[in-house]
Amino acid sequence: MALMKKRLDALRSQKQWLLSALASPLLRELGVDTSIGSNDANFVLVPILERAVGGGNGDLGNRKPDSNRAQRVYKALAEEEGVVVRYRGNEPGCAGCLRITVGTEKENAVVIKKLEDIMIDY
Repeated sequence: MALMKKRLDALRSQKQWLLSALASPLLRELGVDTSIGSNDANFVLVPILERAVGGGNGDLGNRKPDSNRAQRVYKALAEEEGVVVRYRGNEPGCAGCLRITVGTEKENAVVIKKLEDIMIDY
């Protein structure tokens, strides 16, 4: 039981770190909206917004979820970079969403770096 509790604590800690990293000013500017992570899940749901018009961050409040952009980001992350991510934009209430599995500290840092790099291009 102690080992299971230790693993659950590590998962919760990494999920909180991942949620914080996804809320960074750079990712917000690039179009990552407020991510959602339930206490009982080993993943976070990440809304991808429309690209800002004319560069810059545009008005973040007026950008809408973009399923086409999310699908392109998903393909780049999953197929080219090997990140454990799923496209969920076709599910009700999940327009523009990706599902990212919470990993280890190192895995989560890699996900954030690759997401930043890909979002700049997409």
